[in-house]
This record gives sequence, structure tokens and C-alpha cells, in this order.
Amino acid sequence: MSTRRQRTTPRRSETQPRRVAPFPASAAGGPWPPSRISIDQVRKGLPLKELDDLAATLHVDRLDLAEILGTSVRTLQRKAEASNRLAAAASDRLARIVRIHELAARVLGAEDKAASWLTSRSRALGEVPLRMLDTDIGTQRVEQELRQIEFGMPF
Repeated sequence: MSTRRQRTTPRRSETQPRRVAPFPASAAGGPWPPSRISIDQVRKGLPLKELDDLAATLHVDRLDLAEILGTSVRTLQRKAEASNRLAAAASDRLARIVRIHELAARVLGAEDKAASWLTSRSRALGEVPLRMLDTDIGTQRVEQELRQIEFGMPF
């Protein structure tokens, strides 16, 4: 028979609620996921200015981004004349590109380095990362590559 002593004071977990850690912060100290675009903005449709601003930031033609968004230049022209907003699906893809660009800028340390990385062929990915952002699986691969760069893991 065991001669173990009975615990007379309650354990901490029995007396106080367990604290839950906040959502993890990024290495740069910002919130995760880092994005300046909200769900409501995407659902309403992002302004065409977002597309133009991103094209300028990445140093790519508006036509290249339109192709990734799955929309034609003529559709963009009609949107500019009418509502000046992208459709929800195109807005979602644009928000995806913005999010990946923000992640790349954080990982690589500067927006110009991120733009260069996104628009140059990657040996690890086998193609230009920006071209992969037209699909969810491509976006996951690009994000995975950025995480490997961030944490120094081999690919």
C-alpha cells in the first residue's frame, strides 16, 4: 500500500482560469496575418486604385495583374467608368497578392526587395512567385517558401 500524502492546497489550475496566449505576433512585432484590407472591403469590392497602387509598387504592368486576377483589361475599363470597384472574386485575389507582398516585405526586410523577389524567377518554386498567386495552391507554395526563408529552413 502506498503512503502518498494527499494534496491539501488546490492546484493553480483549479483556482484560477487558464490564461490563453494572444494571437502570435510577427517577427517585426505586428499582428498576424498582416493585412490592411478587411473582409468587408473585399466583399464590397476593392477600388481600382488598389490595383494601380499595387502595380506601381511591384513595378509591373496593370495588364499583368489583371491576368492574375482573372479579369480582362476591358472589364477593368468598364469598372472604371461605372462603379470604380473590382468584383468580389477579383478583390479577393488582389487582397491575396497584397497579403503575400506584405509577408515578403516583412521577411525580406524591404518593399523593394519583396517586389523584386515576387517578380523574379525562383529556383525553389520553378517559376515567378507573382504568377503563382492566381490560385490558392500556388499562393500556399509561395507562402511556404517565404516561411522557409524567414526561419532559415532548407527547401
